[in-house]
Amino acid sequence: MATALYNVHPRLKLFVLSEASNQRSRDNIVVTQTGTAIDSGTLLTKVDTGTAAFAMDAGATGNPTSGTITVGAAAMPGVYTVEFTAATKFTVEAPDGVTVGTGTLGSAFNKGGLSFTLTAGGTPAVAGDTAKITVAAGSNKYVVYTADGAAGPADAILYQTLPAATGDAKAVGFTRDCEVNRFELTGLDAVGEAGLAQKGIICRSNTAVLGISTPAL
Repeated sequence: MATALYNVHPRLKLFVLSEASNQRSRDNIVVTQTGTAIDSGTLLTKVDTGTAAFAMDAGATGNPTSGTITVGAAAMPGVYTVEFTAATKFTVEAPDGVTVGTGTLGSAFNKGGLSFTLTAGGTPAVAGDTAKITVAAGSNKYVVYTADGAAGPADAILYQTLPAATGDAKAVGFTRDCEVNRFELTGLDAVGEAGLAQKGIICRSNTAVLGISTPAL
């Protein structure tokens, strides 16, 4: 049975239609603010990846280098393996063992949430040389979701309004297994809705709210 959610409170939007028992749909979270207020019902993104660093493995023949590595929404924390198939060709494998894609030295690689350019060093790479790209874990704090998931997927919905501030604020977020009124949400788009669905958060309109039908006797 859904728990009671709301008393009269101007800082709460009536966006939750149902949630899991024992408040399992909610978590205590930390939201990083950038100076503006954040409304109740705003979509949030979890910062679960940090910066990345490139290093050739010990024993490699070549010494290519990498420029700045940009970590995008699709990246995952952990160690990516770069394997050279020729002096200027390489493949990238994600921490889960899945091949992300292939690349060429001197050309931008932009796949699987990683963007970087490898440059040949004084000694060319040879087939079989390997390197690592280590993506640090993020803060696991939340920020406001940006359109089309530009900074990451929608992972949660803010429960209470946060007044204007800069820095980290403690809050409550709906992070899983609930039904919400799409018309009471801030920042919802098709990509955001898909991200919420991955968490078991289902966006409904008034016409989509399920009712109980009793068959004729």
